[in-house]
Amino acid sequence: MSCCPPGAAGYLAADHTDEGSVRSIDGVSFYQVGSGPNGLLLIPDVWGWNGGRTRALADDLAKKGLSVWVPKILQPMFEAGTDGDGLPPTFDVTVRGGELGPLVKGDWGHEKVMPKVRAIVKAMKSNGVTKMGLVGFCYGAWVGMYAAKEFDLVGCASPHPSVHLEAAVGGDAAALAKGSKCPWALFPAGDPKAGGDGDMYDAEGDVFKALEEKFSGKCVTKRFPAMKHGWVSRGAIKEGQFMAGSGEDVKGAVTECIMDICEFFVKRGLMRRNKAGLPPPPIKLRAPKFTKVGKIEPEAKSLNLVLKAVKIEETAPGKAWDAVLGDETGVVTLSLRSAQHAADCKPGASVRIQNARVLMIKGYVRIIVDKWAVLKPADAPLECEPKTGNDISATEYELA
Repeated sequence: MSCCPPGAAGYLAADHTDEGSVRSIDGVSFYQVGSGPNGLLLIPDVWGWNGGRTRALADDLAKKGLSVWVPKILQPMFEAGTDGDGLPPTFDVTVRGGELGPLVKGDWGHEKVMPKVRAIVKAMKSNGVTKMGLVGFCYGAWVGMYAAKEFDLVGCASPHPSVHLEAAVGGDAAALAKGSKCPWALFPAGDPKAGGDGDMYDAEGDVFKALEEKFSGKCVTKRFPAMKHGWVSRGAIKEGQFMAGSGEDVKGAVTECIMDICEFFVKRGLMRRNKAGLPPPPIKLRAPKFTKVGKIEPEAKSLNLVLKAVKIEETAPGKAWDAVLGDETGVVTLSLRSAQHAADCKPGASVRIQNARVLMIKGYVRIIVDKWAVLKPADAPLECEPKTGNDISATEYELA
């Protein structure tokens, strides 16, 4: 079984200038960049710790406020490997994908790899990381699922996941997902019916549903149907390189996916929105709460009312009007300074008033609709008849 479906993007040689450093602990080498208490364990695809744009992405995520660690875990490398890890650059998974099965069942299996992951997690904690997330590309998502069962991660994300590798070792991907101790964000690629990532990663798929059952409303799935499996870490974006679609399409999709991952980690508390380069969250507009005339009190502010007009009187030609409006609890007088407002308050008309206020005039309540308030025809006519026997504006209040 191959981790990559037919049509996966070809290998993209790393031409990035590393901004981090290569170190080792307990015999496990790793690439590390960034600092701080919020850490990211980045488990690469089958080309290993220096394949494609893996380190370029690690450097970018470090600039967004994370301490990023990329372990060298695909040991021993296959044939010539890539920088001593994983598959060689010339390995074509669309042709030789079947050769990965023995590797996944053997040296690259979770039983052999997880001790190396534990060593890196230990190093992360020793270096001051107190909050941790994980990103796994392709094969890295499968290993990431085992990590998510064991470590206290705030969340995990995977572009073009290959959790289905669990079947190669006799397991069930959905059952593996059920063991995760944190939510996931999954970004499958292509058409599942035409060689793309399987539908197990979609909203109705077994893997996603298993995660969502445990972490309702906290998981994410978003398919990139025009992209090939591997586009984030290995899809080419420059002329002369293997193209997964056009260069600009891939470049845009990589950016979009990374921003989606950042959004996920912002919600999980691992990243800060401004540091991640994300736009401000959309303003959530709250539905206004409407009150009744009978509950209006002196000096009230931010009044929202739906009223029916009883009568209106022009008090200053073309400049001022007093309108009596009400609902089933009483009536109140509005002092109007707009000809349009006066026209909207003809007897029998229903109006919607928002953010009005009370102004006490010689001890009597008057509703003021100023420039900060809104008065417009109601969405639907008020069916009740105003209770004229309870005139709020007829009660004289003692001035303090």
